[in-house]
Amino acid sequence: MKKELNYKSEIEKEVFAQMAKLVNELVYRRKKLNLTQRELAKKAGITQAQVARLETSYSVPSLETIMKVALALELRIGFDESSREQNVTLE
Repeated sequence: MKKELNYKSEIEKEVFAQMAKLVNELVYRRKKLNLTQRELAKKAGITQAQVARLETSYSVPSLETIMKVALALELRIGFDESSREQNVTLE
């Protein structure tokens, strides 16, 4: 059962929506590369539990964790100021 979130503002709601899109892209990329959570964790220098928490959105990951995972997956994360939409692009 998913917990209903109460957002403090529309900006906060948008940030969480963008985070969800980013997490979905990270999971997609890991699976596309045929990596297990354990293998990704080793490449990223974090624990398998951290990867699992990131992928299940059990907790809000730190920017450092997101960066480590993105780098391990050879992803570049960027934000498009003009459209205010987050873009995740492959290198």
